[in-house]
Amino acid sequence: MTSILPSDTAIIAIANGAPPNKPNPVNALGAPLRHYLQTSLQNALDDPNIRAIVLIGRHDGKGVFSAGADIKEFSGSGGGSSVAISQTGGIPTLNDIAHFIERSPKPIVTALTGACLGGGMELALAAHYRVADNTLRYGLPEVKIGLIPGAGGTQRLTRLCGVRHALDVIVRGRSNYSAKEGLQFHFLDAVATDDETVLECALRWAGWAANLPMVTLDSRRLCCRSVPPDVEGVDNKDMCDFALHSLPPLEKGGESAHAAVKAIRASFELSSFKEGMEVEKNLFNDLLYHSLQGRAYRHIFFAERAASASYSIQSNNQNQLKQGKGTIGVIGAGTMGRGIAISFLRARFGPVILVDVNEKGLKDGVQYIVATLEGEAKKGRIHPSKLSSIVTSLQSSTSLSDLADCDIIVEAVFENLDIKRQIFSKLNTISKKMDALLLSNTSTLDVDAIASSLSQPRRAYCAGMHFFSPAHVMKLVEVVRGKDTSADTLDIICAVSKRIRKVPVVVGNCDGFVGNRMLNPYSTESTLMLTEYGGGDQGLGVADVDDAVSRYFGMAAGPFLIGDIAGNDIGYSIRREKGLVRDPKTGQVGPSRSAQMRYTELPDEMVVKFGRMGQKTMKGWYNYDAKVGKGRKPLPSSEMQDLIDKYSMDSPHRCRKLGKDEIVARVLFPLVNEGFKILEEGIATDPADIDIIYIYGYGFPAWKGGPMFWADNYIGLAPILSELEKLHRLYPGSDYFRPSELLRKCVSMGLGVQEYYKQGHAKSNTAGIKSKL
Repeated sequence: MTSILPSDTAIIAIANGAPPNKPNPVNALGAPLRHYLQTSLQNALDDPNIRAIVLIGRHDGKGVFSAGADIKEFSGSGGGSSVAISQTGGIPTLNDIAHFIERSPKPIVTALTGACLGGGMELALAAHYRVADNTLRYGLPEVKIGLIPGAGGTQRLTRLCGVRHALDVIVRGRSNYSAKEGLQFHFLDAVATDDETVLECALRWAGWAANLPMVTLDSRRLCCRSVPPDVEGVDNKDMCDFALHSLPPLEKGGESAHAAVKAIRASFELSSFKEGMEVEKNLFNDLLYHSLQGRAYRHIFFAERAASASYSIQSNNQNQLKQGKGTIGVIGAGTMGRGIAISFLRARFGPVILVDVNEKGLKDGVQYIVATLEGEAKKGRIHPSKLSSIVTSLQSSTSLSDLADCDIIVEAVFENLDIKRQIFSKLNTISKKMDALLLSNTSTLDVDAIASSLSQPRRAYCAGMHFFSPAHVMKLVEVVRGKDTSADTLDIICAVSKRIRKVPVVVGNCDGFVGNRMLNPYSTESTLMLTEYGGGDQGLGVADVDDAVSRYFGMAAGPFLIGDIAGNDIGYSIRREKGLVRDPKTGQVGPSRSAQMRYTELPDEMVVKFGRMGQKTMKGWYNYDAKVGKGRKPLPSSEMQDLIDKYSMDSPHRCRKLGKDEIVARVLFPLVNEGFKILEEGIATDPADIDIIYIYGYGFPAWKGGPMFWADNYIGLAPILSELEKLHRLYPGSDYFRPSELLRKCVSMGLGVQEYYKQGHAKSNTAGIKSKL
């Protein structure tokens, strides 16, 4: 750090504008910080002894420059006034601050460290010079929350770096460009050398700039520049046209990205910077106030942070696991165990001990883990210098006793309650640490039944940690609270989940928890529709349902393709555990299947008689060919069509196609209805938690905000209630069509479910909810 600071340069640290007792570690540019910046800048301009200004995140040059606008200001009635709409005599907007910086008669140098994102990057663009250190990560990620840059980003970045880089930064919404890339694309003027701090570098540039003539300062104002031609000679218009072709359609979540291209195009097609800024402002405000997709994206943004923080803020526990340190045990070297181990290894926990009684399975698991990590290193996702230590921290064993000193043990074996209870009973004796977290990756089983194998004191440290497959790819973790699970345990699991880059959502303990419980009526009704409307070429087929749910509605994949990917034998095993399937030996129907229940044995027969497990056996609802799409492309199956013909034979509605909207309603309305029942029972405590689970765990389209947001905003609860009542009258044997009492209550009050919770109507059930969680 410079020991003697120049007296003719003002140093303004953004962090100093944070109100007392209101920590703002990311320097979010809310009203207090904007007011502080305006006042500080004006004071520096008014001081005749000041010749230049340095704008930095913190005085010590550590931490972030600014992660951007305070997004919470976008969610209130004030809308986007923090960015684009000026109010005479009021708090300045980001646009006001950016224009103020750009018009400054004294040179302004920004010293960039850490995150320089969104509005923070827009302020840097407005400055006359930009320097950074190697901690810098810059970007304009607004499209990911359904917006575009609203403080000149679409107009200044094109003028500084060209249309090619602007399209990459703004339309892709990347937020991890490095200082090296900043120099390459001319966003930065300099990067601090190894023997100077970023502040020293900025002061050096400020001293130099203060001695330059005013005409030079004018040339540094991006509002005075025109957009340069492309470095590779491609016409700017052609680049924008090409970008549009690669975007999702407007109606499929592409509104903000299309608007971004339109704003970038305005920067070179219109005659002035002012006209381009007007286009940017209008597009930004239209997205903010009128785009339902934008509201959905921002709903997810806030819901994810609320779900991740809900238990952390309740605890002062400073367990070392929250700091990313600890020994991890993973039981089971199958698909789930491998993915879980990779997740912990990536996050530098260790050692990570993988245990499996099957020596070959253990060896295969270790080889897969190492190969996956090596592949990620080749792709630049893991630094090559760190790969060796990560791989070295992986240990393997066929004995549970080697997990004695673990801080966390995650069981990931077959979905069989007896097996899991046996394992936890052994862990009860083996584990030396009484506060070791003993967690199960069960997807449906009773966490309390598993915990009952432990001594009473250990049950406080037992919970479900339900990863989604593949565990090293999927972001979601359902944190399942048992009746004895402590708040500190939940806090640590949530913190650890975030450390391994997962999104944790705390849920209650019931059959299937939240995600899989809601999936049951969805997948069940999908199959029953085949038996009701299928048959022959004219009837409803597997591909018809999948196409309506995926291509038309927007789910990542349809129910039948998902079944094939996950394994149809898993669904069969769950139905067998519930006592629903027919015994293959005796022919007797399972004890839990009543005569009144609407049930079809089609998915049971396809597994038991025909071995159609899914992609792992190259046949399921579809056929698969190793030579076509690497064995993953679904192909029609005549064998499955024969089965559908058989089970639809007696239906009065057979050989009939359904419209896409009717298919969507038949499978998704009961899914939403189950979500309402889950809220009623306190298994989930906020509808937004359900949305996060379905966005990150089940491929629900993000631009529709999750099933509960979709029900509230895209459809409306009254039409859903009416359709469910009609379907329940037609099919009384399907209890999932019976409307939830909470759904009825919301409709009677004229409220969406999210508004019902925001207004506090659910608080009367708080005691019941806590007891179930």
